[in-house]
Amino acid sequence: MALSPIWYSCYQAVEAQKKSFNFDMAFPEKFDLLRLYDIEYKMRNTSEDEEFHRLMKASVTIHDAYLNCEPLPIEHAPTRMYTSDPRSEIKDIHQKFHGFFKTLDGYKILTEEGYRLIQQFNLGQGTQFFPIRLYHYETNQPVNNETYYLMCLTDWRNYLLPEFCEGKLKDRQRLKGNVNSYRLRPGYEFNDAIALLSEASNCDLDLWHDPALHGSLFMSDRLKQALEQVDFLPCWHVLSTKLVYKQ
Repeated sequence: MALSPIWYSCYQAVEAQKKSFNFDMAFPEKFDLLRLYDIEYKMRNTSEDEEFHRLMKASVTIHDAYLNCEPLPIEHAPTRMYTSDPRSEIKDIHQKFHGFFKTLDGYKILTEEGYRLIQQFNLGQGTQFFPIRLYHYETNQPVNNETYYLMCLTDWRNYLLPEFCEGKLKDRQRLKGNVNSYRLRPGYEFNDAIALLSEASNCDLDLWHDPALHGSLFMSDRLKQALEQVDFLPCWHVLSTKLVYKQ
């Protein structure tokens, strides 16, 4: 019996980065993004410099937790993302990048249409979606009338087989959930670079993170086909994986 393919969403690849946006996420009560923007590039006095480093530390802490697929505190739920991009076409990004796009910082954003589609699939118990609007730094006004959704994927499964991967992995020398964590080296983002246990083909989830591969995102074939049918797939930058039977 043929195995159902599993797809690796390699959004760290150079080609995927070209389709990313330099948008910043705002987290109320956690840190003041507009204040950070105001003082980041100015000549700061001692008090402002201390404030800047405090704000940066708060920003990095929540960003690292997100990239580590940890749930975001509800009390700090984001409601806005900001851009300083002056181009008028920025207001129509949801039309150019259908269904899904990501920020340069790695935050994964769904459009209204993408959000409705992905809700039809099994994303696990912990995955979070936060409705957000896009604002401009200079005016602090909405860029458009669209609602976007920040996706925080927290459910994980461990299928990675590092010893069978054709792409070069870097051992990160750390554990996540008692699993040794690796990173796919730049330049090795190609089809079948990643090897998984054949059991991944029967995974109960349609979208998941593997703690053994830093920043990873895997999807079922049925989700991949659904995204492809409505032209929502390009920004996911999916690659095939190699499924390995192992006793």
